[in-house]
Amino acid sequence: MEPFLEALKHRVLVGDGAYGTLLASRGLVIGGGVGPILNVAKPNFVLSAHQEYLDAGADVIETNTFGADPLALASAEAKATSHEVCRAGAALARQAANGKAYVLGAIGPLFRSSVKLTDDERSDCIAQQVAGLLEGGVDAILLETFPDLSELLFAIHAVREAAPDTPLVAQMAFTLAGTTTTGTSPERMVKALADQPVDVIGANCGGGESAAIEVCRRIVELTDKPISVFPNRGLADFDDHGRPIYIESSDYFARSARRLADLGANLIGGCCGTTPEDIRQLKRQINARKPSMRQLRVPAEPAVQAQTRAPLKVQATLEEDLRERHIVVAEVDPPRGIDAGRELDGAHQIVDAGADAVTIADNPLSIMRMSNLAFASLLMQRMEARIVLHVACRDRSLIGTQSHLLGAYAMGISNILAVTGDPVATQAYKGSSGVFDMASHKLIEMISRFNQGEFATGKDGDARTNFFVGGAFNCASRRLENEAKRFQRKVQAGARYIMTQPVFDIETARRVTEVTRPLGVPLILGIMPLVSERNAEFLHHEVPGIDVPENIRDRMKGKRGEKGRAEGVAISQELMDEIASEVQGFYLITPMSRYDMIAQLTQHARAISANA
Repeated sequence: MEPFLEALKHRVLVGDGAYGTLLASRGLVIGGGVGPILNVAKPNFVLSAHQEYLDAGADVIETNTFGADPLALASAEAKATSHEVCRAGAALARQAANGKAYVLGAIGPLFRSSVKLTDDERSDCIAQQVAGLLEGGVDAILLETFPDLSELLFAIHAVREAAPDTPLVAQMAFTLAGTTTTGTSPERMVKALADQPVDVIGANCGGGESAAIEVCRRIVELTDKPISVFPNRGLADFDDHGRPIYIESSDYFARSARRLADLGANLIGGCCGTTPEDIRQLKRQINARKPSMRQLRVPAEPAVQAQTRAPLKVQATLEEDLRERHIVVAEVDPPRGIDAGRELDGAHQIVDAGADAVTIADNPLSIMRMSNLAFASLLMQRMEARIVLHVACRDRSLIGTQSHLLGAYAMGISNILAVTGDPVATQAYKGSSGVFDMASHKLIEMISRFNQGEFATGKDGDARTNFFVGGAFNCASRRLENEAKRFQRKVQAGARYIMTQPVFDIETARRVTEVTRPLGVPLILGIMPLVSERNAEFLHHEVPGIDVPENIRDRMKGKRGEKGRAEGVAISQELMDEIASEVQGFYLITPMSRYDMIAQLTQHARAISANA
């Protein structure tokens, strides 16, 4: 056979289909769903799956190694190493191909683990897979199903370090929205890969056939590199056991593949849901045809269109205020029911006292409350008040979070605090669990991408958000230096200010300012007035992220009611006086709906600024 890249120039090659779908239909998903373990556990079944796709007419088959990285195998408690699994997978595919089909060594994004890896460790995870695939005899390396462009670029570099001369195919997963889940458009992918050592570019997984056709249409006009497309067979439904069901017919899939060939795709196969019968029908549609001629175009500058609608009215961010003076951000939590009257009255009291913004938490302490976005809407209808909206990673999926952010910006909210979210009290809310599709630094990165317009498509293609996003800092950490290092990742992701957990004493406050100063972003220090001895003990012993020093708890001993609140305000005022010159603002956290205490502290903060 002629070399793989030469073959792509002369005819449209037919790829194989989904190994996960085929093997699962045989009841062969083991090791926590990590299918590549079958390469060493049940090799004859993998060999048989390859043979079925070859018998259906596949010119190209992939190794059963997607997800065979060391992290995924360790999570599945596999005994074989990544190198062993990949070498076995490549050898099985090579044996089945028997010199009559090309073998692509499949590598996917690294398994999402709680283990934080260095770049060298990430590179090594990829290198182990590449080494095994090359020993097994692959014709090319395939990077597939990447949603994140930066992760794909990193993988390309790592592969080239390990295999500088092996042909390389790079594919991203695009959704029906026309972007990857992290906001990369086909145009941006092509531009980013133009000067990369990649031989074939394309798409797989994501949406179904229609999405793949749209992505292909947009790619073919921008590159003369060969293009590979492996669409899903429609969009999955799920049976009563949560298993995916694909309803599109093999004939529809094959006719869609013919459209891909008409557009100029050079390698066409199938991803999730596709079977040997789908590949057989695909082969009949495009057997031995030559690649279509393409007409490259130079991307035109977007035409300036007349304004046809009123511009979106968005609140001013806090950025300029933080440069000019101390600011006060006061927290008002949404109600636990549907009546927000008391909370709205409290917000009015705080704003009248001079607060620059009202910040609204997102189900704090994992206790069910009214949606903070709904409460923000009620508040904005009633008064002129800037909002700092907390967005927690705990309660929403990636799609739900993106939707939440779009809704917030459409309402005019531009200030966001990205937080992880308190752990869910599962005993209190039986059956509930945290979502945590991403960590807070990834949420900040996603919001930054919204600001760059990466998620905008269609008629909103020129639209960009202007979120001013910050992150939370845990002042109760035993090693504040380590907390600052963690926050550095948030700054790198796009965080532009810090809001801290409450601080109660000047020593802690000064340590916080000292470790955060090198980060180079404004610090808004958290202040929460105590209301009683019991309140101080509860916060110290039972609330994550809060540390009330012993000397402060001693001051609150025996105090409750009016005396307790007066002492709590006095402690907060003393702290504010001492630390004001070292911070850019105060984040006043309302205790037990005592808005009068926060209004008093707001006025005190204003007096400090006036006398500065």
